[in-house]
Amino acid sequence: MINFYKYDVVVVKFPFASSIKYKARPAVIISSNIYNDNKRETLLILAISSAIDSKLDFEVELQDWGKAGLLKKSVFKSSIATIEKEFVITKLGTLSNTDINILNKLIETIC
Repeated sequence: MINFYKYDVVVVKFPFASSIKYKARPAVIISSNIYNDNKRETLLILAISSAIDSKLDFEVELQDWGKAGLLKKSVFKSSIATIEKEFVITKLGTLSNTDINILNKLIETIC
């Protein structure tokens, strides 16, 4: 079993709100390490996208996207989901402290 930690950037089978279909997409784990270690086998994630032109006004760009393991300039989206750990395809990296602060401000805005 792979260990998952808050602020890990992963590729997941991300669910779409309007259907039961999934698509491989990058996301960041936002659930706490206590939650992640629980036997429930689920994670809370927030979507990441390289579609910067279509971001909402309050969605924000990652500053250190390369350090997070992403291939392109990317944005934190406002889509939060609970997924099964088995839906994680791979781990790409971990957010920098700068991007952690940006993400936490976004979460305060949307939650």
